[in-house]
Amino acid sequence: MPTPPSPRPAAPRALVVEDDPLYVTLYTEVLASTVPGIEIEHAANGYAALLHLAKQRPDLILLDLHMPGFNGFELLDIVKRKHGLADVPILVVSSAADETTQPLRELPGVHIFAKPLRPELLKKLIRQALSQASTGTHPARSRRLVSARFAAFVGEDLDLQRQIALQFFDLAPDRIARIADAARRRDYPQLREWCHTLTGTGSMIGAEALVQLVAELRQHLDDGEHAAIADAAEAVMEELRQIALVFDRDFDLYGNAH
Repeated sequence: MPTPPSPRPAAPRALVVEDDPLYVTLYTEVLASTVPGIEIEHAANGYAALLHLAKQRPDLILLDLHMPGFNGFELLDIVKRKHGLADVPILVVSSAADETTQPLRELPGVHIFAKPLRPELLKKLIRQALSQASTGTHPARSRRLVSARFAAFVGEDLDLQRQIALQFFDLAPDRIARIADAARRRDYPQLREWCHTLTGTGSMIGAEALVQLVAELRQHLDDGEHAAIADAAEAVMEELRQIALVFDRDFDLYGNAH
């Protein structure tokens, strides 16, 4: 008597919680191309997401934070305290200020990234999150990290770490040039925008010195001290150069990617 075929494993499920149709389209395409056959549900706010979660447990949640009505912060507060959902990996992709997302970084299984996130990196994050959720294991810790917080934030996949390091390395010259131009023109609103961006970047890669230097630049901007602002901006730019060099050395970016 022939052996009956083994049942096909259930397709993984993802819930996209995002109110911007453009991002919904992008995330849907990335999910579908990364995990063929994945079942994808959409919710425009936290309340709609809870209705989905009440019916079915997803294997992955892709979440924005700022949405009308019931937002992502409130959703996380419920999900991470609810039995059966607390261990669902959640990829937060948001433009929220770093100081508001900092408490969320302590939640288990929550990984926070700033918008916009490159599709290539999002694909790797999706694979990593689904793999760890299914096996309950984590890759071996890297010995080449700028700081342990880098692994804590982006995960311990060396290829993903290298991709993020390469992105930082490639962006650094343009960011330095733009900061220098804003400082020269005394475009302080633009410098404040860079303070916001670099605080998130520094927190992500564990660059505490960069975060501190950016905080000092922000303080000088608040005080309106022109000479001090110029000096603080130069210190931030130099720290960006040094971090890029560290990434280049640790991940051999120049040797393998250029």
